[in-house]
Amino acid sequence: MKYSFGNKSERVLSECDFALQNTLRQALALGIMDFAAIEGYRTDEKQHEYFIEGKSKVDAGNPAAKHNRKPSEGVDTVPFINGEMSWNKLHCCVLAGIILAVGAKLGYKIRWGGNWDMDGEPITDQEFQDLVHFEIYDYK
Repeated sequence: MKYSFGNKSERVLSECDFALQNTLRQALALGIMDFAAIEGYRTDEKQHEYFIEGKSKVDAGNPAAKHNRKPSEGVDTVPFINGEMSWNKLHCCVLAGIILAVGAKLGYKIRWGGNWDMDGEPITDQEFQDLVHFEIYDYK
């Protein structure tokens, strides 16, 4: 199956670091799963709002805030299942596998919000889940 990003996803991707753009474009081109890019760059105000709401563990002004950089080093995605957005944990995990595999194949260091420590143990060994989030990351 051939998928393509819509106008909103294209706008979001245009705000992102080239490594994220390239990874997401190539992941979509595989035709395994349809998905959208829903958020790239975030203002400090929006980052602070998400922090207060508990949607992020990083407040505005923190150097770890990947969405607050230009270009953005963080991107949020959502799978499409049968033409509808899906926030289902299993769908997000499948998408993460695709995106992480493509990123690794391209030589990019990308971290997923379902496995913050990138130890190969997704979801079960962490409290904060951000299953739609991917970011440029330097493994230490």
